[in-house]
Amino acid sequence: MRRRGMVLVAVLVVTALAALVAAALIYRARAEVAASTASVRGNQAYAAALSGLEYTMAVLDEYADDPEIWLDNPEVFQSREVAAGAETWYFTVYAANAEDEDEVRYGVVDEAAKLNLNTVSEDTLERLDRLTPELRDCLLDYRDKDAEPRSSGAEQTYYDSLPFPYVMANGPFATVEELLMVKGFTADLVYGDDANFNGRLDPNEDDGVDRLPRDDRDGELDPGLRDLLTVHTVVPNVDREGRPRIDINGGDLPEDLVLSEATRTLVEVYRAEGNTFNHPAEVAGLRFQVKKKHKKYPDLRKGTWLRENLAQGDLETLLDRTTAKAQRKMKGLVNVNTAWAEVLAALPGLDSGLAQQIVDVRSGLSADTRSTMAWLYVQGVLEADVFKEVAPYLTARSFQFRVRCVGFGVPSGHYRVLEAVVDLAGERPRLAYVRDTTRLGLPLVLDPEQVERSR
Repeated sequence: MRRRGMVLVAVLVVTALAALVAAALIYRARAEVAASTASVRGNQAYAAALSGLEYTMAVLDEYADDPEIWLDNPEVFQSREVAAGAETWYFTVYAANAEDEDEVRYGVVDEAAKLNLNTVSEDTLERLDRLTPELRDCLLDYRDKDAEPRSSGAEQTYYDSLPFPYVMANGPFATVEELLMVKGFTADLVYGDDANFNGRLDPNEDDGVDRLPRDDRDGELDPGLRDLLTVHTVVPNVDREGRPRIDINGGDLPEDLVLSEATRTLVEVYRAEGNTFNHPAEVAGLRFQVKKKHKKYPDLRKGTWLRENLAQGDLETLLDRTTAKAQRKMKGLVNVNTAWAEVLAALPGLDSGLAQQIVDVRSGLSADTRSTMAWLYVQGVLEADVFKEVAPYLTARSFQFRVRCVGFGVPSGHYRVLEAVVDLAGERPRLAYVRDTTRLGLPLVLDPEQVERSR
């Protein structure tokens, strides 16, 4: 009887062990299935986000000169369906909303609204209140090719002395984030309060310095230097029709260049007398005394004073169709139609008052008026001297745009977030920069039920 009891106990133990093994195998199988499903859905979310980038690139290629399409357009960029099945996949393109920090803007960011970190001058950097003299010197030393440190700067000797030394670039920045490699630059300075790049002041971004991310708890979003700087601005030296611009210093102007007789005479005689234009904007306010006779203009006497008397459309034509630069592409120009006031105020000849006036005036202008920067002078916003000083740093067109796109599934809620820069300056659109920022968290609230109801 005792032996039978022992057998029964052994059978029960074996059964229990077998049950535990079976449970463990089932748990592991379910975990692997869940992990596999999560991986598959993560890849699908990534594909949905990539679809959003491709879609946005096509939209920008068609409507780059029409901010009404790409600036804030929920119909074009919010919860666009990619694929449907057991899981429906969508993408949303979003950006910071300068007019209302509590609301998401469904659109892209114009990179030409920023200063190019690789071309911005020392004088312009001095006008950025966020940079101390030491930070400015360290930035310039990191960017330049020499090994001689500025008075408050740092060259390779400093970086060699660090606990974990590294080689500085001594050349162009690859990204704005590379500023974190420069002496004195911190994440707080580069990123501000916006730790997840969603352009909104989230609760954890306004809770003081004792918790990460650190912030000043002032109830206002500070986007940091990342919102003011870029490395991606290049403008082809072509007119609105895509034709190479005419050299304004190359002799007589072509007959098909539509200008008033007075402006054509002014430009051609100025050039014929040995003068050169550094920029077509120098026609504004131009005044000079004729020094010699000219065969093309026999009635023009020596000693006559010629003054700028622009007819309607003259300055617009000159700025669109002509150039004083030989290069095919120009780097670092700031778009006067989209740049933040803080960026404009840092440019030569401008201050915070003029910058804000430019921002205020441009909002009421038509797209055709804003097609060149001539409106700054024609509309009386800037005097001739100021206009000519700042014009070489400006453009009225943009070719690079920053896109932040979240791909997500309904009903699972799986998502991936991508950030990219679309470049339209070449023969065909391309993605100049792409990175996955999913690890920063969900940038905006996605309500699957609302998405489903809207379909």
